[in-house]
Amino acid sequence: MSRPIRFWIGGAALVTMASLVGAIVTSRGAAAHDAPPVELMFSNHSGVLGTLTTAGAFEGSNPFFADLGTNGRRCSTCHRPAQAWTITPVEVRERFEQTAGLDPIFRTNDGSNCEGADVSTVEQRRRAFSLLLTKGLIRTGLDGPAGAECKIADVDDPYRCRSPLTSASMYRRPLPTTNLGFLSAVMWDGRASVAGHAVKDDLVAQALDATLRHATGTPPSVAQLRDIVDFELGVVTAQVRDNAAGNLRTAGARGGPRGRTPGHPNARRLRAVRRSSTRVSSSSTTCPA
Repeated sequence: MSRPIRFWIGGAALVTMASLVGAIVTSRGAAAHDAPPVELMFSNHSGVLGTLTTAGAFEGSNPFFADLGTNGRRCSTCHRPAQAWTITPVEVRERFEQTAGLDPIFRTNDGSNCEGADVSTVEQRRRAFSLLLTKGLIRTGLDGPAGAECKIADVDDPYRCRSPLTSASMYRRPLPTTNLGFLSAVMWDGRASVAGHAVKDDLVAQALDATLRHATGTPPSVAQLRDIVDFELGVVTAQVRDNAAGNLRTAGARGGPRGRTPGHPNARRLRAVRRSSTRVSSSSTTCPA
């Protein structure tokens, strides 16, 4: 029987998942002095994906799930557990159809092909967010550095953004906010890493930048930023079942998120997980309410 599963943040529905076939929510207890990790499993095109947190529950009051900006976005707007803590075009299109393109992910500061695009009608929104809808890409505008040894001489501008030649738009999918305990650098190109800084400190700076840029917010408190990063560092994700190979946890195999825990900073808490599970059905993820 299919029934919706709701994650609650401060009394407001954050995510609703309805009819995701074969999804499993596994709640695993730990010792009383440790917050009990929660494992979620989701069907994907390859089989089943598992994600585990040491934060106690994915539906907690952590600011990762809070609206810290001015445009309705949260970290969880672009980092979805069923999509391995990033986004996929299929899921983004579902949100577009369910909300007529008004979900918080559809904002023109970075979600549209061009900044400030016309989004006054559904069809204009569909055109404005075409890269997000078809490829799951978010736009990042970067100014040319002062004193650069080169300059932008010409631009291929298929979307007619008409941006000045002093800046360039880069399009990339949001990086997954999972398995961060294994990172040696932050961001695709390491640009958020500072020599001599711990990765955790760089992640705090990255969380601040994301709140200012993507959520168009004001700076969160230091405590909020550290809570966000602590939550992210406690999330581990890996494939549990492969359609061709079968169960990746049998015959001594160490698939799934628990198989990634020995070298994880929170390994002790992750090993405390007990075996108990509840099966549910589900299929599409809707937007934060």
